[in-house]
Amino acid sequence: MFLTTTDEVVWIIESEEPECEFVGSAVIVEGVVTSRDRLRADWIGLV
Repeated sequence: MFLTTTDEVVWIIESEEPECEFVGSAVIVEGVVTSRDRLRADWIGLV
């Protein structure tokens, strides 16, 4: 999944849970940065 922040930075979100319900929604992602543009998500939720 790709996440675009409010300042137009794009992150690739890695997660084992399906996130189809969040597509097009404002979300909060908690996790660990694994590289320059990747985040391993521990939790994703709606704003």
